Amino acid sequence: MGCCPRILLLLALASGCSEPEAVDARSVVLVTLDTTRADALLAFGGEREVAPALELLAQESVRFVDARTVAPLTLPAHASMFTGLYPPRHGVRNNGPASLSSDADTLAERAARAGFQTAGFVGSLALDRGYGTAQGFEVWSQPAGQYDRVRGQISDRGAREVIADARAWLAQRDRTRPFFLWVHLFDPHAPYIARPECVERAAGHPYWGEVVAMDAELASLFDDLRREQFLERGTVCVAGDHGEALGEHGEDTHGHHVWDSTLRVPLFVRLPGGSDARDDARIASVVDVAPTLAQVMRLGLTGGIDGRSLLAPPEPGRGIYFESLSGWARFRWSPLCGWVNDQGKYVHSTSPRFAASDDEERDDIDSLFANAAEAERAREAIRAVLSAPRLATDGLAPSESGALALAALGYGDRGELEPEYPDPLEASSLPSPDASLDEYRAFSAAIALAATARHELAVERLEELLARNPRSVSALDELAASLIALERWQRAVEVLLERREHSPERLSTEQGLVQCYTELGDAEKARAHTLRALELLVEIHQRRGETERAASYQAILDGERGR
Repeated sequence: MGCCPRILLLLALASGCSEPEAVDARSVVLVTLDTTRADALLAFGGEREVAPALELLAQESVRFVDARTVAPLTLPAHASMFTGLYPPRHGVRNNGPASLSSDADTLAERAARAGFQTAGFVGSLALDRGYGTAQGFEVWSQPAGQYDRVRGQISDRGAREVIADARAWLAQRDRTRPFFLWVHLFDPHAPYIARPECVERAAGHPYWGEVVAMDAELASLFDDLRREQFLERGTVCVAGDHGEALGEHGEDTHGHHVWDSTLRVPLFVRLPGGSDARDDARIASVVDVAPTLAQVMRLGLTGGIDGRSLLAPPEPGRGIYFESLSGWARFRWSPLCGWVNDQGKYVHSTSPRFAASDDEERDDIDSLFANAAEAERAREAIRAVLSAPRLATDGLAPSESGALALAALGYGDRGELEPEYPDPLEASSLPSPDASLDEYRAFSAAIALAATARHELAVERLEELLARNPRSVSALDELAASLIALERWQRAVEVLLERREHSPERLSTEQGLVQCYTELGDAEKARAHTLRALELLVEIHQRRGETERAASYQAILDGERGR
């Protein structure tokens, strides 16, 4: 009597057989969709059909319809996907300058140790290899990092280019070994510049036009996988890293707030043959990606992580953590953190709020009081996450081109050191990000003026902002830059010295002070800030592992000190 195919497959796996069925049974394709709302798909509550290729795959998958990210930012979310740890534990709390520690045991590293081929193809320098994202990948491809100083944009690396590279790798892979392929697509991120025909298909909406364009390129990858029958044997996981607000709750894009418009993400797993396709209503997180795929790849589940395998039965009463410290880092608004479980969603800040699970989100103080016990339990759960063991930090940092590109996206700046983030549960008098929307809009308008060389107006607006919020480090940075452009050296010195008092230290602050004091004829003070700039350059290049450049700057520094 013959054995059924599933038993033959298990026997092949046990004997180490390298038949395609056995190899692909452990292989995984992970597609991460940057800045993609959950409702980009009809299967996740969407109202517009803009992603037919993803829709088809989702209909054949286990769909986790109540999934959220850990932070509405690219780098922290992906660090959690690959480690199974929440941001306070893996240490990546913002889009740079911190990087994922080399002590992290990532999904890709575990796969590589188990003999898998590993390849990563990413569309944004927010995931520059210097941030630790390439750990465990034998093959790695990322944008070249050209920077257009006039438009303030990095060169485009859209889905077409990323997927073409991934398809080429798939076609030439070693078919006797299992593989782990990661494809990251950045297209729906602002600025939205989809082709006109894609925007037309999205009824004229540029964001949804980007989703249309991304999905059209994904169709070619999925077609390849169907054609070679990988979908009959292997697993595909699709996960959004965070959403996009599109004006909901007054937020235009993402990063500074934790409404579900930016926390909710599409997350689904297509198992071999499309088996077990269904909706799964458990509360899920992107932190679950690593343990789920580790189970598929038979790597064994790692203890001591925050994620759970989504292939295991649901865990009754489970809750998940999320945060955003971006508003604190840039504007010194209060940190945001929170907890979601089947009782509702608690958000902690100087204006805490609670939304019951059947409620629309709103800032409802009555709801918070009515659910005081649930809010307290949420704070206890958050404290447990913040108190758990953390990875050690180390010296990775993005390349110079990567840092420039991130600055263009508003994520960081050249030579910025990592701040010491506050405990998000500590009592604070800082304003809540949710109460600071007008400040952010005024700031955005001011930097738009500066970008078009209308510096006088920019200075006027930024001075007004700082009169209301003197702790805004981003406003100080932008004001100093416009004052220098106007050659108002003395006022620029005052602003730069104020900026110097805030964390994190920044190379451009010291460089600006050197320029200002030189123009003012104060050679002694210019030299003092030159020395500090050189010290920062040594530290920055040491963190990047660029020992030769660090040594070169150290030699210059030693020479300057000896004068």
